[in-house]
Amino acid sequence: METEKANSSWMIPGKPAIEFYEEKFGKTLVIADLHLGFVYGQNKKGILIPVSKRPEEELVELIEERKPKRLIIVGDFKDEIFGTAHPLAGRAWKLLRRMLNLTRLTIIKGNHDGKIEEILPDEIELIQPSGLVVKEKKEGLSVGLWHGHANPVLDVYSADVTISGHAHPTFAFRDEIGTKITEKVWVKAKWLHAEGDQERLHIILPAFNKYLDGFSIDGKFFKTIVTMKEGIDFDNAEVFTLDGVLIGTIKELQDERIISDNERTKKRYKKR
Repeated sequence: METEKANSSWMIPGKPAIEFYEEKFGKTLVIADLHLGFVYGQNKKGILIPVSKRPEEELVELIEERKPKRLIIVGDFKDEIFGTAHPLAGRAWKLLRRMLNLTRLTIIKGNHDGKIEEILPDEIELIQPSGLVVKEKKEGLSVGLWHGHANPVLDVYSADVTISGHAHPTFAFRDEIGTKITEKVWVKAKWLHAEGDQERLHIILPAFNKYLDGFSIDGKFFKTIVTMKEGIDFDNAEVFTLDGVLIGTIKELQDERIISDNERTKKRYKKR
């Protein structure tokens, strides 16, 4: 099975989203970590975030552009909305109804999706955090999806291609003077396997919400937030920009960061 070729072509250039064809429904769009209400929550804390366009509007535009038969949200549809009395509950309901007018909708529960049942229309399929498996049509691949804060069930974990969110992968590009520009990235890793086993791949989705902070893949914390990391070849996982440019493996980028940090430290001491 050409798993690597198949899932590389699934990534939509310039968008934190995947698209493939399911046997059951046809064209399927996959995103993670919309975190509806994140900016609202930050503003309430006194942290003002300039907003050019709401992430949910960008999602609706993507649905209208790609015209999928089903949208799967791989966890954290919302940020911290609890109950129908919350000020954002009406906004969430309107968004969900709007999306349902365009496509079928499945939501896998994430760690921010507590009490999400209270704001969901009946037509939405809600999946528990342990995930679900779908069948891809062109290559006949099984695809396991779960949010990433909890372990998946065995059939999800054992799928030909697995997809999770939760880790919000980013990479901080640095210039010579240490200025950082942080961008969302894809992470694609191979599952460790015994000799004779089929090669399987795992994709970590970047967060769809562009205003959401991420975790740089060359930092120590990123590895701690990735579930099932013991089962994947973490150091050799490939990192891609949203435009599909391979910028290196996690180990290569971590080593480069250590070298560049040491060089900047030496320069600072020389100036003293």
